[in-house]
Amino acid sequence: MADTATVLIVDDDEAVREALVLLLESAGFVTRAHTSGRELLESQPPQGPTCLLLDLQMPGLNGLEVQESLQASGFDTPVIFLTAHGDIPAAVKALKGGAIDFLQKPGFQRDELIQRVRQAVDRHRDMLEQKAGERRLSEQIGRLSAREIEVARLAAAGKANKVIGAELGISERTVEVHRGRVMKKLGLRSVVDLASLADHLSR
Repeated sequence: MADTATVLIVDDDEAVREALVLLLESAGFVTRAHTSGRELLESQPPQGPTCLLLDLQMPGLNGLEVQESLQASGFDTPVIFLTAHGDIPAAVKALKGGAIDFLQKPGFQRDELIQRVRQAVDRHRDMLEQKAGERRLSEQIGRLSAREIEVARLAAAGKANKVIGAELGISERTVEVHRGRVMKKLGLRSVVDLASLADHLSR
């Protein structure tokens, strides 16, 4: 939902900052406005879904330099560039650098901006949920014993219990026990679910 999302605004023009804050807060977003890229870089990133509206031409660090610094620090929030001085080379560089959009001000429409921000926030929310799922899975796999991991890898590759037992030098019954523990610890219901984790089990 928009009311759980934060929009970071970086623009050296006070009037633009205030207008964007009013517009986005009226649409249900939480906003954080910064006067410069340096100020943004020195702040703590918000928790939860976020979008960054970043001015291209600013005193000190320009928008592209801020984008590069953010990427170097592992910042994965979607970036939408806003500028009154946009040109094609800058737009291409911004998009190649991972920006999801490039809008000229004051030419953009209010509804268009809100729509783009919603799309960016949804994208970041999906990214955060995926990362959280991967962390949970990694923690679950970390609770498996060395033998359970061996059994899980072979089972995920589609091998029968008898074959797994022969490869590991253990009884078929022991394989069944380990396999059952793996399924329980990982919260899985079927062999198909286990097979889908083959890459994770091989790390």
